[in-house]
Amino acid sequence: MFYMIEFDQKPGINRKQVAEAYQRFADHFAKLLPQFKLVGLFSRDLYVGHRPQFLALWEFSAYADLDAWERLWATDTEGRRLAQELGELAQDWDAKVMTKLL
Repeated sequence: MFYMIEFDQKPGINRKQVAEAYQRFADHFAKLLPQFKLVGLFSRDLYVGHRPQFLALWEFSAYADLDAWERLWATDTEGRRLAQELGELAQDWDAKVMTKLL
């Protein structure tokens, strides 16, 4: 299963700032929830279409893993701080859980 997050950076924010903040966020959760694997953070280089600028892709094995993330989120002040830091750089979030078919 895959958790896919799409977003854009806010005006005046550069790609490096977003990548560094996302890396801090990913590193934090990789320690606490190793069942989630960050496949990658991707950024568009060619502007075909209008959005999103960024795509983060996480892989996990079962819906129960999402329950573990939610339980952790309820008490993890550092994780919420890192998410807020990222939220100050990004906008227009969209997330999906997807299953690979082929």
